[in-house]
Amino acid sequence: MTERAHESDIAELATVFSDLVRSSIRTRRLFLAKARYNLEWSSQLLISCVVNEGPVRASVVSEIMEADPSTVSRQVAQLVRDGYLERRADPDDGRASLLVPTERGLQLHREHLRVRNAHFARMLGEWDEGDLRRFSELLRRFTADYEKHRKTWFDEDAEPSRDAAQLASQRES
Repeated sequence: MTERAHESDIAELATVFSDLVRSSIRTRRLFLAKARYNLEWSSQLLISCVVNEGPVRASVVSEIMEADPSTVSRQVAQLVRDGYLERRADPDDGRASLLVPTERGLQLHREHLRVRNAHFARMLGEWDEGDLRRFSELLRRFTADYEKHRKTWFDEDAEPSRDAAQLASQRES
């Protein structure tokens, strides 16, 4: 049986995670500036979504990416015109179409993965195999828990911490 995390440990993890998010935002900006294929970041994500989840309807892509359907529809239309995706009839519903990556889209996705993996290999080159596996396991677990609770971040029913409750009561006084 493991010990429950202390508040200071949770606060430290939250700070480190916030630092990671800020770093990720800076990386996203760099990625956009250096994009080889002049595709927007969201288009890269959309292609990855279709590769990983497809064949898939655009409405499902919108749900997965939590994006406005009209925005996804415009991006899909452009990616179809540019030859990264194609529409195919849905065998379950001939009125609907499924998005499928073309060879060009698959090539773009593979190149993205190659560049990403090469970067991580350089970055983590001094880590030993056990540390990599353990970190990956913990990060996978953290991500699953984060995703499970992310939509409840600002729920009114969530129990505030003691400090937040104290601040609230001080403001009311």
